[in-house]
Amino acid sequence: MSTQLQINEVTAKSILNPSRISGVTYAINPYVGCQHACSYCFARFMSRYTGHQGEEWGSFVDVKVNAPRILQQQLRRRKKTTKDPVLFSSVTDAYQPLERRYKVTRNCIEVLSRHEFPISILTKSDLVLRDLDLLGRQSENEVGMTIISLDEKVRRAFESGAVVSKRRLKALQEISGQGIRTYGFVGPIIPELSTAHLEELIRNLAESGVSYALFDRLNIKYGNRPVIEQVLRTHFNKDVTTILDALRPGSLYYEDIRTQIMDYSQQYGLEADIIF
Repeated sequence: MSTQLQINEVTAKSILNPSRISGVTYAINPYVGCQHACSYCFARFMSRYTGHQGEEWGSFVDVKVNAPRILQQQLRRRKKTTKDPVLFSSVTDAYQPLERRYKVTRNCIEVLSRHEFPISILTKSDLVLRDLDLLGRQSENEVGMTIISLDEKVRRAFESGAVVSKRRLKALQEISGQGIRTYGFVGPIIPELSTAHLEELIRNLAESGVSYALFDRLNIKYGNRPVIEQVLRTHFNKDVTTILDALRPGSLYYEDIRTQIMDYSQQYGLEADIIF
C-alpha cells in the first residue's frame, strides 16, 4: 500500500442514497475510499466509478465535506413515512481515522437524529465511542463491529489500517453497557485463517453483550482476489490453490463452518445469523 495518503475534499450532490443491500433502505457514505485498506474489501470496485481508476485501494480518500448540509436539504424534501434505519456505511468505513478530524459522520448523525431517523452503524473502529451522546438518543439505533479474527497476525495482514480486534470487542461492551443495541459482524471468514479462534471470538461477542452476530464468507468477485492471494503468499506462505478451493461451488468447507458457528453460538447463548 502507498505510504502517502491522498486526501481530497469534495462536494456531493446527494448523500442519503437508496441501498442495494438486503434489508437496508438507505445508506450514507461520508467518504470515498478507506484508510483501513483491508485486503479483502469488496468496495474497491468503487475506484472505477469515482475517478480513481488504477489507484491503489487505501491510498486515497475523498471527504464529502458538504454531506451534512446536503443531508439536511434532502430530509427537508423527503416525507418520512417509515422507520427504516440509515446505514453508515455500505462502501466505506464512516469511522476511519480521518473522521476524527473532519467529523462528517458525526455531523450527519446529528442531522438524522433531529429528524428522528434510526441509525445503524457498521465499523471497525472504536472512534464510534466518541458519538455515544448522539447514538443514545433513540432506542432503535444500533452499532456493529466487524471482526475477522482474534489472531493479530491475521488482522495485521488483512486489515493493516484498522484497530486491533480486542479494542473492537471492548468498544462493543462499552456501547452495550450504555443501553445501545450492538451486534458483531464476523466476516469475511477466510478459509484456514479465520477459524482457529472461532469459538473464542463467539464467546467474546456473547460476553460483550451484543444482541446478535452476523457471519459471512469470503467474497472474491469484485477485484480483490489478486490482493488476497498476495497476502496469503507473503504473510502466511499458504498454498493459495487450497484456500481458493474452499470457495469453489460444491465445496463443503463453509458447510462445516456453518455447523461450528451454530454449535458455538448455541453453547454461549449468542443469536447467530449466517448469511452464506
